[in-house]
Amino acid sequence: MFLQLALKADVFYNRVTNMTIWGNHSTTQVPNFLNAKINGRPVKEVIKDTKWLEEDFPITVQKVHGEGGGAAEAVAPGVREGVADRCRRLARGGLHVFMTSHLPRQILSPRHSG
Repeated sequence: MFLQLALKADVFYNRVTNMTIWGNHSTTQVPNFLNAKINGRPVKEVIKDTKWLEEDFPITVQKVHGEGGGAAEAVAPGVREGVADRCRRLARGGLHVFMTSHLPRQILSPRHSG
């Protein structure tokens, strides 16, 4: 549900807050976007497409979470989009990658060996 709003608003999923979904993982669940925010602003200020919010969005959420068969399938699109976003940012130079390794102290500083 966060991902669908984020994709529609063209933001990363962690910019969506205060989102609620009523019901369990079934085709009868209802996403409640009325208190949700995107970048701190009410969803309806960011996403002007009322038809999508009131009709298409709930159907999408119900299908993804209700027919998917489980939580793993429900979160997979979010994970996939998160990885894709980082790859895009890395390609544009907007993401800095720092690598660390857990090497033995002797390899990092030979004077401490032994």
